[in-house]
Amino acid sequence: MARFSVLIPVYNGADFIDQALQSIAEQTLKDVQVIVSNNASTDGTAEILKDWQDRLNLKVITQPRTLPMQSHFNAVLDAVETEFYMLLCHDDYLSDPNALELAVTALDEYPDAGAVYCDLLYVNANRRTLARRRFNRRQQFSADAAGLETIKFARNLFGIPIGVRTAHLGKLRYDPRFHYTMDVDLSWSISKGQTALHISKPLISNRYTDTNTTWSLLPKALQEFIDLSEKYGVPMGRLSRFRLIWTNFFVNQQKRLFNLYARLLA
Repeated sequence: MARFSVLIPVYNGADFIDQALQSIAEQTLKDVQVIVSNNASTDGTAEILKDWQDRLNLKVITQPRTLPMQSHFNAVLDAVETEFYMLLCHDDYLSDPNALELAVTALDEYPDAGAVYCDLLYVNANRRTLARRRFNRRQQFSADAAGLETIKFARNLFGIPIGVRTAHLGKLRYDPRFHYTMDVDLSWSISKGQTALHISKPLISNRYTDTNTTWSLLPKALQEFIDLSEKYGVPMGRLSRFRLIWTNFFVNQQKRLFNLYARLLA
């Protein structure tokens, strides 16, 4: 039985879903279950998934209607039956064939850790590398410290998990109050008060395109960072709030400039 599942929620992902699945097929960890939830796509996604049925240990869940993002992601989490999992966005892909094997090795070595993260590659629609995001931290790090720094610097300082221990997920799911920071919230909840792991290699390629939901959610970022501080008991005085307002503003401008850079290279 597979120990690891890769979960892919997809909506109208015909342009990129094939690359995500190919990156899983190339992994050195072979005993992998792939669960794809097709959120009532209207493009060629279903046909592409059908072509992959005999090439991977693939389970396809077809949603009868398009679900809101959090509900859709939660539906995929509900389907996990393996010891470990990762959630891979349909337009991202694994950038190292050893990625999942490294994740399992790390989680086996540290059985108390709930999740393992990695460095990232930012790529454009044509898979051209735009930048490498290095987190510059030790193999073990405090999840609470990462959460505090996320609020302070208005950026996701957890990163994207390359592996999560399903037992630590338990009944936790994406909180409908959060959209822009939904990944931060779940990462913090899974490892709150505990140590998380990091692999200093770029194992995931995170794609930057004009279709990313990031751009429509940016206006919600500031309030969501404030809501995160309330949920996790982080004091937010007047000075802290003022700093967050300006930090969030500058981070948003940096993201927009980086997106312009990605478009120019494309």
